[in-house]
Amino acid sequence: MTAEDKKRLLDKLNGTLSTTRETLEELDLETRVYTDSDWRIIDIIGHIATWIRQVKKSLLAFQAGKEYSIPDLDDDKFNKQAVLELRELTNLQIYSGWEQAHEDLKITIQDLPIDKFPGDLLYP
Repeated sequence: MTAEDKKRLLDKLNGTLSTTRETLEELDLETRVYTDSDWRIIDIIGHIATWIRQVKKSLLAFQAGKEYSIPDLDDDKFNKQAVLELRELTNLQIYSGWEQAHEDLKITIQDLPIDKFPGDLLYP
């Protein structure tokens, strides 16, 4: 991967974040998303932030020549637990955490040496 590829990746992240922000401004974050669950839009935002943080952990481990994984990962159990923990926070805290997770990921990508980009990364 080249410096230009890295820039394109960061530009895509910025564009996605901007578009998502615009979309969220038009929505009620308390709206239920699935008819068969109690997940709200804000829960989805928290869910995305949770997994962005996991990607960041993987990138940091990768940069250090290690691998990061969640032992005995059960996606459903992990996601349900994360939502329960997020429900202890206010919507503003969840939304701010989502924003911060994006910023932290971008910084992590910026700091990753170009020569590391072609490698294989273990995603948790």
